[in-house]
Amino acid sequence: MISRDKVMNKLLIGTLLLSSSSVFAQSCPVDVPNPIHLDKGNISVYEQGKPKLLIDNNNNVYINGEKVNLTAMQQKAVEAYSQNVQTYLPQMAQLAQEGVGMATDVLGEVANSFDSQDAFKNVETLIAQFGQQAHEKFYNQQGEFVMPADVFSNMDTNWKTEFESAMQQVSVQSIASLFAALSDEMKNGDLDFTQLQSKFAELKTRLSEQMTQRSRQMKVKADSLCGSIEGLAEQEKQLQQVIPQLKGIPMFEI
Repeated sequence: MISRDKVMNKLLIGTLLLSSSSVFAQSCPVDVPNPIHLDKGNISVYEQGKPKLLIDNNNNVYINGEKVNLTAMQQKAVEAYSQNVQTYLPQMAQLAQEGVGMATDVLGEVANSFDSQDAFKNVETLIAQFGQQAHEKFYNQQGEFVMPADVFSNMDTNWKTEFESAMQQVSVQSIASLFAALSDEMKNGDLDFTQLQSKFAELKTRLSEQMTQRSRQMKVKADSLCGSIEGLAEQEKQLQQVIPQLKGIPMFEI
């Protein structure tokens, strides 16, 4: 039993927590001083709960509700910047969902290996709940994408702690579910102890290879996205040179 417990902890807790390290521990040297809202082609920067800056879906700029008169050249610069913001920021939410998806894939592998989908229903529910929480980090009740203020510093502190705590809960429930599945198989005479050890060794190897590959893929995506957001910060500096009124309402700071 002790040997089995050790395998369980390495197999389930280790692989599930790995899903958090590649996404929520990913930091970017960019500050987001105010929340940024994206909705139907509109970009809004909020201060104290109210939109301070609006770039609408026609690339018009409003500051405190007043339209800024733009030249054709300025509006072209706004259009290019707006397109990039709306392309790259939602990828933050997609990356977070992939982290939760890694945990789901691990669970599926384990359940399939022991032919016991029913034993893992509670774990599936937990993971679905945590997936929804990850979604709500970036989308409000109105369906707007929201880039929270101080998002990257919070990922290294609050979000990472929250996610690892959640994954610990999933791991505990997974172990209980797996014991139930094993108990059924051993009662039915489908497994003896030698077969059980062999099954765990094969599963551990398969999951380790899968998680290593997925983690590398996500690391590449996270690094690429970080570079894109750094590029947005540089593009914003150029936009502020073209439209000086924007200098007091930054979206990104390096």
